[in-house]
Amino acid sequence: MIKTTNKSTMSNTQPLTLDVIIPCYNATATLERAVHSTLGQSACRRLILIDDGSHDNTPALIRKFSQDYPNKISALAFADNQGAAAARNFAAMTSTADLLAFLDADDAYEAHALDIMPSLFNMMPMLSLVRLRLTPVSFPQKYTKHPDFAQSWDNLQMTVGGNTIFRRSLFLACGGFPQDELFCRLGGEDAALGIALAESSMVGTLFDDVHAGVLHYYHKNIHATRLLDAALFGISDPKICDTDMAAAHAISERIKRQLTAIYPIINNESIGRTPLVLTYS
Repeated sequence: MIKTTNKSTMSNTQPLTLDVIIPCYNATATLERAVHSTLGQSACRRLILIDDGSHDNTPALIRKFSQDYPNKISALAFADNQGAAAARNFAAMTSTADLLAFLDADDAYEAHALDIMPSLFNMMPMLSLVRLRLTPVSFPQKYTKHPDFAQSWDNLQMTVGGNTIFRRSLFLACGGFPQDELFCRLGGEDAALGIALAESSMVGTLFDDVHAGVLHYYHKNIHATRLLDAALFGISDPKICDTDMAAAHAISERIKRQLTAIYPIINNESIGRTPLVLTYS
């Protein structure tokens, strides 16, 4: 655990900016809740809503939000469904903020969840990302009353994408969320990126009850139940085989190699124009 309460450790750099990105696919029933929970965050400079080829009223709802809050909300859209990874990555490319917070359209921030983020990343330049506490809402008791639920939920908090705040520069250096065919078919791109960063950089967690976090609402076919079923009851998704798991691991390793390749470049003391003298045999 690292404490950051000493104000003398505060950086003298300019305050960091933060944008929130919400990918939206057929999210009419829950989007308003997610949007208003974000608009209440004082640290949020801009909310970027991107429709991922929805078939319901989501596109119209996003347009209305952007019209009602033109200085706060940006509206983007894909003509066809391309998946959460593509939507998040495209929105990230349009942002100019220092920090990117990702929220799912069926979740919501608790009040003041993002308030400390710019200062926290300023104080701790070694942080790659921060994960907020994920609070289960209306999950069936077969999960929440299970003796191993707490440990399984802790693992879930370390792999989902909707409780994350990234340094945008590092997020882009990773290539964003991986968009490999495997994840387009099965999901799990947020876990692959999260694992890669946890194994190669400092990932801050705010999982205690003191700090506000993200409300994770239960609904049918929610991704969390697939992970909980496997962890608590040994019920694996029949669509996922050992080859898929190995491929996902290989993608995490690829992201780690990308980051490792950057280190000698940005940490080199010799910078600027450098004439190269080559000798050919």
